Amino acid sequence: MSFLEKNEILISKYNRFLIFLFVALFFVENVTRYKHILFYLMIATALIYLCIDTKNVLKTLNNKVLYLVLLFSAILYITISYSSIPSVSIKAINNNLLNYGILSLSVLFPILLYKENQKSISSLLLISFTVSLIVVLLIELYRYYVAYHNGVLPFTTYDFRHVSDALVFFFPIIPILWYLLPKSKLVYFYLLSVVFLFVLLGTLSRGAWVAVAAAAIIFLCFKRPWKLIGIGLGIMVISLVVLKTIYPDVTKKLFYKLEQTDSTHRYQNGTQGTAFELIMDKPIVGYGFGDKIYHEKYNSVVKNNPTWTFRTSIGPHNIWLYTWFGAGIMGLISFGLVFFAMCYSSLRGIFHSTSQSKIYFSFMALLISLVSFYLVRGMFEQIDLKPLGILLGFLIAMMGHNPNEQKEKTSHE
Repeated sequence: MSFLEKNEILISKYNRFLIFLFVALFFVENVTRYKHILFYLMIATALIYLCIDTKNVLKTLNNKVLYLVLLFSAILYITISYSSIPSVSIKAINNNLLNYGILSLSVLFPILLYKENQKSISSLLLISFTVSLIVVLLIELYRYYVAYHNGVLPFTTYDFRHVSDALVFFFPIIPILWYLLPKSKLVYFYLLSVVFLFVLLGTLSRGAWVAVAAAAIIFLCFKRPWKLIGIGLGIMVISLVVLKTIYPDVTKKLFYKLEQTDSTHRYQNGTQGTAFELIMDKPIVGYGFGDKIYHEKYNSVVKNNPTWTFRTSIGPHNIWLYTWFGAGIMGLISFGLVFFAMCYSSLRGIFHSTSQSKIYFSFMALLISLVSFYLVRGMFEQIDLKPLGILLGFLIAMMGHNPNEQKEKTSHE
């Protein structure tokens, strides 16, 4: 009997705990040192498994989605050869792919979870997402508390926008908890929902609001929690009416953002419009990957374009245009292939696991988070590519197992 087999239960707990802690801290600021420690531990552990059980580990990595990730990664690295600032491109690509990014997490999660079944991986995903969201919300409440004692009231500043990404990314777990929590514990669901709504409104980020609304609509395509919808809308309307009535001056910015109908200079001659103009000069190969390259290019030609709104670059505010600008049409296509392959695999997982709630909702969480974060929010902001690695890692790990594996194993025993 091998070492792995002798200590299977302990090793399983260790693997899941590593991933749980890593996901829980992923969006937390000022803990980079601890995230790196966890990341290096995952690498070391994965290398050990790869050496001890090479055949089974490689079997887990035999996945079409991972092959598309490798294709996307290869195309990004090719852009270094013609980048205007190669050192910037190398740093940006390594950060997004390797430094607990898309490629590294796509490989590490499946290796660490290669002996787990789908039910176990699903439980880990659901718990990780729940705890991560709670951690983010608690940190934000503390920041609001500190800001209040410094004379800064909620809804009066844009200083809390940074948490938008985490809120959109983890939002799918909230409607899922409505189904998974026992009725006796639904009070925790209501408390979590109210705090989430408060923090979400406090970001004053319309892109985040639209992304969360889109996520809710996608959830409604699979489930019809009419009672939850009624309660949610009721809480939202009552909260907004109370804020508008009691704190009209404090909530001016909030209601301005809620009532605003213009695009905030995103399209023609704005952030995305000008990005598209730049892309059309080199649509095939792009300019090279990296924020600094985009800013340098924009700032070098803005004087020749007097109609452009922003005289200094603030970025394209669109992750798809950013990818196209940096990696050309092949980079955009390969990124799109990764996205649509993930959507297809998640949908397939949902339809094949309707009788197993945890697996069913885990695939749903992956799909909704992917679409709301990278398609909807990604159309309004230049969001970080790195969180995609978490979704890829869990998805590839779950795809490597048969949903009926645990049932068959239990029956055999």
